Amino acid sequence: MDTNPSELASQIDLAIIGAGPHAFTLVTHLLQKRQTMRGRFLVFDPSGAWMSRWQQQFAALDIPHLR
Repeated sequence: MDTNPSELASQIDLAIIGAGPHAFTLVTHLLQKRQTMRGRFLVFDPSGAWMSRWQQQFAALDIPHLR
């Protein structure tokens, strides 16, 4: 994202730290209740991708999907 921090702060209402299952649940709940939140939050995770660690662990255990 090539936006300067002050512009970004005016566009984002929520910062979510971590992109694991709990963050996924939070985002799902928020968007079900308040669709206006779409595009108003950012997810920060050291892996750089949404749920990548979770996907790596599922692949290592040969689990194709969760339920």
